[in-house]
Amino acid sequence: MENSPITRNVADQAQKRRRWVLAGLLGLAFIGLGIVLVAITDSTVVWSSSNQFCGTVCHSMTWASAAYKRGPHYINPVGVSASCGQCHIPYESSRATPVEYVKLLLFKADRGAKDFWNESHKTIATQEEWEKRRPFLRATFENYLTSHNYITCRGCHTLDSFGGTRSQMKVLVHQEVINATAVDCLQCHRNIGHVYEQGETKKDGWYNEEQAATGAKTYAKSCAPCHGANLEGGAGPALKGASWQQLYGGAKLLTVWGEIKGPMAQYAGRTFTTQQSLDLLAYLLEQNSLPAGKQPLADTRELSDTIPSK
Repeated sequence: MENSPITRNVADQAQKRRRWVLAGLLGLAFIGLGIVLVAITDSTVVWSSSNQFCGTVCHSMTWASAAYKRGPHYINPVGVSASCGQCHIPYESSRATPVEYVKLLLFKADRGAKDFWNESHKTIATQEEWEKRRPFLRATFENYLTSHNYITCRGCHTLDSFGGTRSQMKVLVHQEVINATAVDCLQCHRNIGHVYEQGETKKDGWYNEEQAATGAKTYAKSCAPCHGANLEGGAGPALKGASWQQLYGGAKLLTVWGEIKGPMAQYAGRTFTTQQSLDLLAYLLEQNSLPAGKQPLADTRELSDTIPSK
């Protein structure tokens, strides 16, 4: 009876069931292990991209972290901060696809290995060493942004978002950018990520006299009908003295330049080139007692300085 076909069939079926149960348990264990590994990986990615990690664990970033906290990506009127990872790690600031997430991991592995080596060898142990290395590190990162079409910037600042009803000035200023196949965010937003000491160029003057004279001619032709021949105001606000301070004291040069090239030009029925807008800005700075120097304002990259407030 023990070796009868029926007995052997029951035993075989029981063994198959045990195998299926074992396979199911192993499968569940494998899935559970996968979930745990994915959770650990994702948590590690998030933690190692956090401001706390970059600013405290990574000693060589101490001075970069301090400069970041002085910038608009950390403190701004909207109250939303961009983290170190969102600016420096591709796909960190957007919803990454599975392929993009793998690219993110590979990028972090490469940069992490290099950072670990530098930290362990203390290649940047003092602020003096940091200042020496800063121009090279900045150029390296800017080259990366350029070669990848500013992928980290566009993760948050999609060009389509400039088309909102409350973003008229942004639309006007960025209308050429919106239709471009490639962007250059740093053409205007030079010191948007880290704010160090004010550049030496502003200590030697904000523009030159020839540029201000050119801007005065453009102002008389295009702007005086609204703002007055002597910037005293009219249909538009006064652009001198207390009114200027109320409007732009503490603002970046970029803000004034953007309004000149965008809504002011539109209201005047004009189209100002980048250089014409810079010339007009120079004239306004001259009329508000900011000192002239030897060099003109010739590049929107120079517009990250702040207008003094009295």
